[in-house]
Amino acid sequence: MDANILVVEDDAMLNEGIAYALTKKGYEVYCAASLAEASEYLKQPVDLVVLDINLPDGDGRLFLKRLRKSIQTPVLLLTARDAETDMLQGFDAGCDDYVTKPFSMAVLLRRIEVLLKHCGNEDSRMYRCKNLTYEYGEKRLKKAQQEIRLTATQIRLLEAFLSHPNQVLTREQLLGMVWDTYENYVDEKALNVNVRRLREKIEDDPREPEYIKTVFGIGYKWSDRL
Repeated sequence: MDANILVVEDDAMLNEGIAYALTKKGYEVYCAASLAEASEYLKQPVDLVVLDINLPDGDGRLFLKRLRKSIQTPVLLLTARDAETDMLQGFDAGCDDYVTKPFSMAVLLRRIEVLLKHCGNEDSRMYRCKNLTYEYGEKRLKKAQQEIRLTATQIRLLEAFLSHPNQVLTREQLLGMVWDTYENYVDEKALNVNVRRLREKIEDDPREPEYIKTVFGIGYKWSDRL
């Protein structure tokens, strides 16, 4: 599959299991048991990082915040913390997806596949509406000519909305578009968190959104009517 993945996990058995599953899928895998080891591997480009939050030499989220200052490599956080506040902090730190333990290895592999697929797409289209401009090829969003940093998941969510302007999308539809979800692979909490964060980045007043409208009991709608 011509992709290399860094797995940062201090549980040796879990690290070995993830590495074995990824290798069977054709990925090249590097394993680190600490943030210090991960820093050494990241001196060379990698295509995706699977990062545990709790590591012996520090907090993975703080490490990710520092990492985001220099690279935009997709990062999937792996953790036993499943509270919404933990997830919010993970997305705030810059993660692209969030998987809680215990997890299905098949689901983890699928999430990794989706992240790699979406982050590798190229497109020359451009979207313009009011004070927003989005370049599909470069995955670049600007608001009033100011660039807005988005995670890979937020980019997929934005593109799902832009592909269906002024159309109500159910939560199930959005989950399928953003995460290629199967019935046993549903995470509405992650969707809600990403919608909230995307609103905070693009809306003048997230409490009274102009673009991402909530359709109560159903889902959301991207509104670009002038």
